Amino acid sequence: MDMTNCPECGVIAEIVDRHVLQSTDGPIEHARVRCAEQHTFFMPVASLERPPAASRRTGRPAQR
Repeated sequence: MDMTNCPECGVIAEIVDRHVLQSTDGPIEHARVRCAEQHTFFMPVASLERPPAASRRTGRPAQR
């Protein structure tokens, strides 16, 4: 399971799908992201934020 943070609310989110789209600058990989709050986005993979290591292991936000 590939994880990231939701760009809207910051909670852990799953990357559910990936596609490569053509652009004038060449192909750009995009991902469909869905978080626990049910926000859904389709955005460039380069824009994704990686969650803290503890979040990837437990599926919960890391303690601060």
